[in-house]
Amino acid sequence: MFVLIARARKDAKALQYINERNYGGFLKVESLGGGRTREEVIENLERILGGPYIPILLLGEKEKGLMEELLPVLRDSGKPFYARLLRTKRVRNMRVDELYQNIEEIKARFRLGVEWNGFYALNPENPFGIELNPDYDIYLAIGEGFRRAMRSLLGVELGENSLVLRKLMNQEVYFSGPNKVAEVSKKLGFPTEVLWRCPCVEDVSIDSLIGGNREYIEAFVRASRGFLENFRDYDVIVPWSGGKDSTATLILAREVFGKVTALYVRMEYEMPGTDEYVEKLARKLGVRLIRVDVPMPVEEFGMPTHGNRWCTRKKVEALYSAVSEFENPVLLVGDRDGESARRRLKPPVIERRTDFGKLLEVMPIKFWSGFMVQLFILMRGFELHPLYYEGFYRLGCTICPSLAHWEIELLKKRGVKALPKASSPRPDR
Repeated sequence: MFVLIARARKDAKALQYINERNYGGFLKVESLGGGRTREEVIENLERILGGPYIPILLLGEKEKGLMEELLPVLRDSGKPFYARLLRTKRVRNMRVDELYQNIEEIKARFRLGVEWNGFYALNPENPFGIELNPDYDIYLAIGEGFRRAMRSLLGVELGENSLVLRKLMNQEVYFSGPNKVAEVSKKLGFPTEVLWRCPCVEDVSIDSLIGGNREYIEAFVRASRGFLENFRDYDVIVPWSGGKDSTATLILAREVFGKVTALYVRMEYEMPGTDEYVEKLARKLGVRLIRVDVPMPVEEFGMPTHGNRWCTRKKVEALYSAVSEFENPVLLVGDRDGESARRRLKPPVIERRTDFGKLLEVMPIKFWSGFMVQLFILMRGFELHPLYYEGFYRLGCTICPSLAHWEIELLKKRGVKALPKASSPRPDR
């Protein structure tokens, strides 16, 4: 989570309006007390930096001198941070929607910005020049199986642990070392297409990626942990699919609360390897695992489509039925901004209305990238789901209408027969 910092209380009030309107009030907003020099604001700034949240300093053009005085303090804090001079004299002079867009773009910088140091290092200043967009994501192409699939199915050579920029409509740009090596379209409803390629690969070690990003990711872990402290009085439940996002959420929840229930709603056409992965990791983590099996009668309802997601309805019904057995439940889910615009526009906490009453749905890794999620899991000494090492970005069911042609081909290579016959394009990614 982030703390938005302004100089004056009236500026903080403008930021708090956006916080309440767009983020449910779950970001923090602070003012420096109105001082105009380093000496007048340093005490407030150091107090703010002592908290767990990631700082974003927003000042107006009239406050340029103060910004220059405060940058060394921010650098010395050891935290990731971002500071921006807005185009208006003061923060409160900027139109609300423009101010919101500035915040969204800065949030994206924290998860997408990269520098090249012989490995990919997260940096919101983005000296590597990754294309920034609030709806993009980055992740790592990890594993020899991933490289082998790219080579055999697409004729694209990747170095070890390549970086992938995932853009809109499932279009991906691949980097090996400092080099762009390919751009691939995985648009739903269309064959996978290589738009261009370059044979200039370079390996990057996983140890350098973990070591070089550890402090940055741990700062985000502390911010997420601080956010989760708001929900200590609940029965904590993590709906767990075995995918990277729900796995990272489960690890984080276990570290914060100790006692956590992992709820595995097991669909009939689950991805191969998921049962084994969930059971093995649950034992390692020492969490209570509840498994709920959900049949998927395709002979009755037909194959799921984008217009008829009866499978999702059954999964949600099974989830809420299991959750209703708890006295005071809260759901911690792995939704992230980089997955889609729809998820980005959600606040970090949502109140759901269910048949058994209101239920809070909390998103502790909402502002993380896929890259951060992968490295966090590996940093904690756990493996990712086996399918991520073979070329998958996300996991679902083998008959999911959202499977791209690329994913269908990967499942065919594994001998999976229950697959959608065709996918149709949809507006979302």
